Amino acid sequence: MAVPASRVFSRCTRYFTSTSHINLTRCLCTENNHSGRWQIVGAACVTRPPIMCPPMSTVEQQYSEMLAEMEKELSLKSDHEVRMEQDRIYREAIKSGEADDFDLEQASKQTAMEYEDACKEELKAFKATLPDPSSYKSDDVRSLGVSLDRSVVLVVKQQLGDTQEWIFPQAPWQPGETLKQTCERVVKESCGKNLKVKFFGNAPCGFYKYKYPKTIRKEGYIGAKVFFYKCQVRGGAGGSVEAGPHIHDHQWLTLDQLDSKLKNSYAKSVSQFLISDQ
Repeated sequence: MAVPASRVFSRCTRYFTSTSHINLTRCLCTENNHSGRWQIVGAACVTRPPIMCPPMSTVEQQYSEMLAEMEKELSLKSDHEVRMEQDRIYREAIKSGEADDFDLEQASKQTAMEYEDACKEELKAFKATLPDPSSYKSDDVRSLGVSLDRSVVLVVKQQLGDTQEWIFPQAPWQPGETLKQTCERVVKESCGKNLKVKFFGNAPCGFYKYKYPKTIRKEGYIGAKVFFYKCQVRGGAGGSVEAGPHIHDHQWLTLDQLDSKLKNSYAKSVSQFLISDQ
């Protein structure tokens, strides 16, 4: 038996009216209850890549020697090696008295052996001007020269309300700027002008949220939603950090050292986008 259309229309009207009333009530409660808002925060994950290659292990050394031997066996002869063979054939022809067919002009040119001796003498006189990594190597965790064979990440001891926490440099988002611009401002304010970095992409690489203590819940925010942006130091280990007014200390730590410095929940969140170099 078919249901009358008027009854169906009446039921639908009551459903949508009650649903709209509930949604409107929720919106009004949210607008009136400012304590339910979250503060948007941008955090910069500042990394410094390895400057030096770490020493090879025994297995890596054996594998490297095996590849070098295979490359030598399978590789073609270079122009210099071909020229060395031609010179050897020419010398043997001279000794046997069969050098009439060789070009005398070619014989008057520099031989491959003479060219090789000249290159060795030039190499002995050459002085490398590359900087010595040991000149800026340091054991101080506050220096960019620490752990030159490892990737390191900048963590700061920042003032958060009444407490000081070890975190990545962060600051609240301000109207009119993107989250990436917020993180660029964070690096300038927290690290100074001497630290030059380059950000990767316009999208955040990680997310973390936490609630503020009840004693410092100001402006109706119950907590912060932190969006991480990854950036890398430019210029190797030549930069330095000039701590901002809210930064009490800073350290450059390897990835396996973060767990001992950061809170467990915070360290778990950042480990989602940091790749270990071990």
